[in-house]
Amino acid sequence: MDPRMGHQMASKKWEVIPTTADVGFMAHAATIPELFMVASTALQCIRLGLEPGETLPGSNGDNIVLELKKSQRLDRDLVVWLEEINWIAESKTAAVHIQSVNYDKDVLHASGVLCNDIFLDPVIEVKAVTFHELELSEVFSDSGKVLGYRAKVILDV
Repeated sequence: MDPRMGHQMASKKWEVIPTTADVGFMAHAATIPELFMVASTALQCIRLGLEPGETLPGSNGDNIVLELKKSQRLDRDLVVWLEEINWIAESKTAAVHIQSVNYDKDVLHASGVLCNDIFLDPVIEVKAVTFHELELSEVFSDSGKVLGYRAKVILDV
Protein backbone atom coordinates (compact mmCIF):
# COMPACT_ATOMS: atom_id res chain seq x y z
CA MET A 1 0.00 0.00 0.00
CA ASP A 2 1.24 3.49 -0.81
CA PRO A 3 2.19 5.05 2.56
CA ARG A 4 1.13 8.49 1.33
CA MET A 5 -2.42 7.21 1.01
CA GLY A 6 -2.80 6.34 4.70
CA HIS A 7 -5.68 4.07 5.57
CA GLN A 8 -8.44 6.32 4.23
CA MET A 9 -9.35 6.98 0.63
CA ALA A 10 -11.60 9.92 1.43
CA SER A 11 -10.05 12.53 -0.82
CA LYS A 12 -9.98 12.59 -4.58
CA LYS A 13 -6.62 13.70 -5.84
CA TRP A 14 -4.03 13.45 -8.57
CA GLU A 15 -0.28 13.94 -8.86
CA VAL A 16 2.26 14.24 -11.66
CA ILE A 17 4.59 11.23 -11.92
CA PRO A 18 8.08 11.05 -13.41
CA THR A 19 8.34 9.61 -16.91
CA THR A 20 11.07 9.59 -19.53
CA ALA A 21 9.68 11.77 -22.33
CA ASP A 22 5.98 12.38 -21.88
CA VAL A 23 3.84 13.50 -18.95
CA GLY A 24 2.22 11.08 -16.56
CA PHE A 25 -0.15 11.31 -13.65
CA MET A 26 -1.52 9.11 -10.91
CA ALA A 27 -5.18 9.63 -10.00
CA HIS A 28 -6.70 8.44 -6.72
CA ALA A 29 -10.37 8.18 -5.72
CA ALA A 30 -12.74 6.16 -3.58
CA THR A 31 -14.89 4.92 -6.48
CA ILE A 32 -14.50 4.21 -10.20
CA PRO A 33 -16.81 7.11 -11.22
CA GLU A 34 -14.79 9.48 -9.01
CA LEU A 35 -11.57 8.11 -10.51
CA PHE A 36 -12.80 8.99 -14.01
CA MET A 37 -13.66 12.50 -12.78
CA VAL A 38 -10.28 13.01 -11.09
CA ALA A 39 -8.44 11.72 -14.17
CA SER A 40 -10.33 14.13 -16.43
CA THR A 41 -9.41 17.02 -14.13
CA ALA A 42 -5.76 15.92 -14.05
CA LEU A 43 -5.53 15.73 -17.84
CA GLN A 44 -7.02 19.20 -18.28
CA CYS A 45 -4.89 20.75 -15.53
CA ILE A 46 -1.76 19.32 -17.16
CA ARG A 47 -2.86 20.80 -20.53
CA LEU A 48 -3.25 24.20 -18.88
CA GLY A 49 0.00 24.04 -16.90
CA LEU A 50 -1.72 23.82 -13.52
CA GLU A 51 -0.29 21.98 -10.53
CA PRO A 52 -2.09 19.34 -8.44
CA GLY A 53 -4.32 21.14 -5.98
CA GLU A 54 -4.98 24.07 -8.31
CA THR A 55 -8.55 24.55 -9.49
CA LEU A 56 -9.58 23.94 -13.07
CA PRO A 57 -10.59 27.39 -14.39
CA GLY A 58 -13.97 28.46 -15.66
CA SER A 59 -17.34 28.48 -14.00
CA ASN A 60 -19.98 29.34 -16.58
CA GLY A 61 -20.99 27.55 -19.70
CA ASP A 62 -23.27 25.07 -21.36
CA ASN A 63 -24.43 21.81 -19.86
CA ILE A 64 -22.80 18.80 -21.47
CA VAL A 65 -23.77 15.14 -21.48
CA LEU A 66 -21.40 12.39 -22.56
CA GLU A 67 -22.24 8.77 -23.28
CA LEU A 68 -19.53 6.31 -24.18
CA LYS A 69 -20.05 2.66 -24.95
CA LYS A 70 -18.19 0.47 -22.48
CA SER A 71 -15.74 -2.22 -23.47
CA GLN A 72 -14.87 -5.36 -21.54
CA ARG A 73 -11.90 -3.62 -19.89
CA LEU A 74 -12.03 -0.74 -17.46
CA ASP A 75 -8.54 0.49 -18.39
CA ARG A 76 -9.55 0.79 -22.07
CA ASP A 77 -12.67 2.69 -21.03
CA LEU A 78 -10.51 5.13 -19.06
CA VAL A 79 -8.34 5.81 -22.12
CA VAL A 80 -11.39 6.35 -24.36
CA TRP A 81 -12.92 8.62 -21.69
CA LEU A 82 -9.77 10.74 -21.40
CA GLU A 83 -9.39 10.97 -25.18
CA GLU A 84 -12.97 12.28 -25.39
CA ILE A 85 -12.38 14.85 -22.63
CA ASN A 86 -9.14 15.97 -24.30
CA TRP A 87 -10.83 16.30 -27.70
CA ILE A 88 -13.71 18.36 -26.29
CA ALA A 89 -11.42 20.63 -24.26
CA GLU A 90 -9.09 21.13 -27.22
CA SER A 91 -11.71 21.61 -29.93
CA LYS A 92 -13.90 23.94 -27.87
CA THR A 93 -11.00 25.82 -26.20
CA ALA A 94 -12.76 25.17 -22.93
CA ALA A 95 -12.58 23.38 -19.61
CA VAL A 96 -14.88 20.42 -19.08
CA HIS A 97 -16.11 20.37 -15.48
CA ILE A 98 -17.48 16.85 -15.01
CA GLN A 99 -20.05 16.80 -12.21
CA SER A 100 -21.23 13.20 -12.32
CA VAL A 101 -20.24 9.88 -13.85
CA ASN A 102 -22.36 6.75 -13.85
CA TYR A 103 -20.56 3.62 -14.93
CA ASP A 104 -23.48 1.41 -15.94
CA LYS A 105 -23.63 -2.03 -17.55
CA ASP A 106 -23.09 -1.00 -21.18
CA VAL A 107 -22.60 2.78 -21.16
CA LEU A 108 -20.60 5.35 -19.26
CA HIS A 109 -22.88 8.35 -18.66
CA ALA A 110 -21.40 11.69 -17.60
CA SER A 111 -22.70 15.20 -17.17
CA GLY A 112 -21.05 18.49 -16.48
CA VAL A 113 -20.45 22.00 -17.73
CA LEU A 114 -18.44 23.07 -20.75
CA CYS A 115 -16.81 26.25 -19.44
CA ASN A 116 -15.82 28.63 -22.17
CA ASP A 117 -16.33 31.86 -20.22
CA ILE A 118 -12.60 32.63 -20.27
CA PHE A 119 -9.88 32.12 -22.87
CA LEU A 120 -7.95 28.94 -22.08
CA ASP A 121 -4.66 28.68 -23.91
CA PRO A 122 -3.05 25.27 -23.36
CA VAL A 123 0.53 25.22 -22.13
CA ILE A 124 1.00 21.57 -23.13
CA GLU A 125 -0.58 19.97 -26.18
CA VAL A 126 -1.76 16.48 -25.30
CA LYS A 127 -1.58 14.47 -28.52
CA ALA A 128 -2.91 11.23 -27.06
CA VAL A 129 -3.69 9.26 -23.94
CA THR A 130 -1.51 6.16 -24.19
CA PHE A 131 -1.70 2.55 -23.09
CA HIS A 132 2.03 2.74 -22.26
CA GLU A 133 2.45 1.87 -18.55
CA LEU A 134 -1.32 2.25 -18.06
CA GLU A 135 -2.38 0.84 -14.71
CA LEU A 136 -5.74 0.78 -12.99
CA SER A 137 -5.86 -0.92 -9.61
CA GLU A 138 -7.66 -1.22 -6.32
CA VAL A 139 -6.08 0.20 -3.17
CA PHE A 140 -6.35 -2.11 -0.16
CA SER A 141 -6.08 -1.60 3.59
CA ASP A 142 -3.77 -3.81 5.64
CA SER A 143 -6.80 -6.01 6.40
CA GLY A 144 -7.62 -6.45 2.70
CA LYS A 145 -10.56 -4.04 2.52
CA VAL A 146 -10.85 -2.03 -0.72
CA LEU A 147 -10.20 1.62 0.15
CA GLY A 148 -10.42 2.99 -3.35
CA TYR A 149 -8.85 3.00 -6.78
CA ARG A 150 -5.79 4.38 -8.50
CA ALA A 151 -4.92 4.94 -12.14
CA LYS A 152 -1.52 5.59 -13.67
CA VAL A 153 -1.81 7.35 -17.03
CA ILE A 154 0.87 8.50 -19.48
CA LEU A 155 0.04 11.30 -21.91
CA ASP A 156 1.78 11.69 -25.26
CA VAL A 157 2.69 15.38 -25.48
